[in-house]
Amino acid sequence: MEFIFHETQDGLLCAQHCLNSLLQGDYYSAVDLANIAHDLDKVERDFMHEASTTSQESSNYDDTGFFSIQVIQNALKSWNLELIPFKSSNDLAKLAREYPTEQKAYICNYQQHWYTIRKIGSYWFNLNSMFKKPELISDTYLAILLKQLEHDGYSIFIVDGDLPVSQADIHLQNGGLNVKEILQMQTFSKDELKKSGETLSSEGFDDDELKKALRMSLAENDLQQHGELYPSLSHQNEEDDELKRAIELSLQANSKSSEPELSAEEIRQKRLEFWQKQN
Repeated sequence: MEFIFHETQDGLLCAQHCLNSLLQGDYYSAVDLANIAHDLDKVERDFMHEASTTSQESSNYDDTGFFSIQVIQNALKSWNLELIPFKSSNDLAKLAREYPTEQKAYICNYQQHWYTIRKIGSYWFNLNSMFKKPELISDTYLAILLKQLEHDGYSIFIVDGDLPVSQADIHLQNGGLNVKEILQMQTFSKDELKKSGETLSSEGFDDDELKKALRMSLAENDLQQHGELYPSLSHQNEEDDELKRAIELSLQANSKSSEPELSAEEIRQKRLEFWQKQN
């Protein structure tokens, strides 16, 4: 899947990676986003009628590479794209909650880590910069993943508007993927998922069961779109349905107490500590 544009984590520039993955190109640098943030800070200070010319700490970016939602929104305005909160009463949000695969892309955020989930051609991909490569996900797994992210306290935004057509879109519109081969290559270890903040609630499930659930989900999606190409994927049984129900019940059962929310300053300190270790 080398034709898919995917930036891996560089420092803490996840907002930059998120935007470029969404747009499928090297469109924004840290400097570009810092300039947007600087302009936003100026507008905000002017609005607050602050006449002081002394240097003030920015509320839209910091030296760890963090950029606010306002910076991302302003960067997307140039592309006539808008972010709609997934939980809002907006009609598009209501539709997305009921039919998540009918959208084009989602941007997810948790404790200032940003990443993109988007449709390329006829396939959905998780483009988290914490992953070494794009992760192919099916329609079924997309719905499960969004529910899990909501449970884990993520902020989810629907990308509203027409995304630029990329080489990856053209490639996947003209030819399908070998889903079976990708399934064999993709690894879904708990350590990797936990590192990226995207682990499924796995209490009561072992690694093999989770892998099977994801494979089943991907196979179901491939059968719907490319069943004739991969007849070996057409076997579905009651065990698959039971496993899907078990995962959904697990997500509900694990909606217990979550970790206490960190303050903005605590998050900033943790990011600074991580950045210092990396450097």
